[in-house]
Amino acid sequence: MPPRGRNRRPKRGLSGAFIVMGIMSLLYSGVFPLFRLFDYAVLALVMLGAGKIYRAVVKKIHQKEDEAAEEEERRERQREEYARKRREAEEKRKAEQAKATTGDAAVDSLILRGQQLLEQIRSENDRLPEPEISEQIDTIESIANQIFKAVIEQPKKAPQIRRFMDYYLPTTLKMLVAFRRMEEGNVTGESADNARQRIRESLDMVIEAFNKQLARLYEDDALDITTDIDVLETMLKQDGLIDSGLRTRTSTGEEK
Repeated sequence: MPPRGRNRRPKRGLSGAFIVMGIMSLLYSGVFPLFRLFDYAVLALVMLGAGKIYRAVVKKIHQKEDEAAEEEERRERQREEYARKRREAEEKRKAEQAKATTGDAAVDSLILRGQQLLEQIRSENDRLPEPEISEQIDTIESIANQIFKAVIEQPKKAPQIRRFMDYYLPTTLKMLVAFRRMEEGNVTGESADNARQRIRESLDMVIEAFNKQLARLYEDDALDITTDIDVLETMLKQDGLIDSGLRTRTSTGEEK
């Protein structure tokens, strides 16, 4: 059901048109004499024209207001949907975090510190108005959680994320705090605009770097499983369980 204000608009536009027509009648009669029937006919045309112009202008204004209201409603629905997904993700994350212990106090402390940094990043994300930035931060959070998961599963990998913990995550948080403060303070100017653009570009760079960090954590696993496959094939051939004439691939991808 459309808002009541929209139903009343045509009436308001019509009454306003009559007022404009009345004003035009007074102005016209004050400037031009009304002696003949022709003079009154011209006055009627002027009044009708003024009324139509007024109605057209009012209609355009109301149309823009309606479009703005619809856009705001759409944005509000997006914000509500985003908030719902965030709540679900937060509940899932807390459930996983509750059981995310390695038994190694140093590694657990490292993971906890990383999760606390992510909490602050998430808090900044909730206060930022730009959906594009929020999507970038969501991606960063997701990758960071995968990095922590890899270390939780294999605590020996903890040294590989020292720089990630000591510099990459804190610097990402620092950028978001700066961006949020500029937005809340409505800071304008060339330097502020350049800083905002650099932060947007840097977040894409951070996503790429975090993905590479995650891939590196699994490089050894990939090499190990490839080596195991090579050894398995060799043993199967030696035991006559597979055709030794079959062409197989080595860990480097070459056929033999």
